[in-house]
Amino acid sequence: MTDTPDLESQARNYAKDLGDKAKSAISDTVREKTDAAQHQAAAEVQTTADAAHAAADTFDPGSIQAQAAHMVAGHLEDAARRVRTLDIEQTVTDVSGFARRNPLLFLGAAALAGFAATRFLKASEPETQPYATHHHNGGTYGSS
Repeated sequence: MTDTPDLESQARNYAKDLGDKAKSAISDTVREKTDAAQHQAAAEVQTTADAAHAAADTFDPGSIQAQAAHMVAGHLEDAARRVRTLDIEQTVTDVSGFARRNPLLFLGAAALAGFAATRFLKASEPETQPYATHHHNGGTYGSS
């Protein structure tokens, strides 16, 4: 017969092995999703840079508008390059360390970023027209 301590040890080893495999699978999935999001973000920033270059080309060469648009495009290309080469895991580690060392500053910066993002999103929303009821043959549109 098998000793209880031996059976218990086998069960612990089996559970640890399963936990390690699950952790590895989850880590791989998160890494794949993060990489995909990182590449998508870099591609979108690059597309915006290309659009800025195209907009610059519509101005007179050498004009202040063309120079400004090319400068913005250059900064966007730099940002796209940084996003492509960003080490997400190291960035998360750095941000976590900063948050632990400076919790109030981190929370204040996060709140400020949230407010700024909200203002930006509200400013970029298309204006919606109030719902207008259309009348057709003396009745409300869509009614029988």
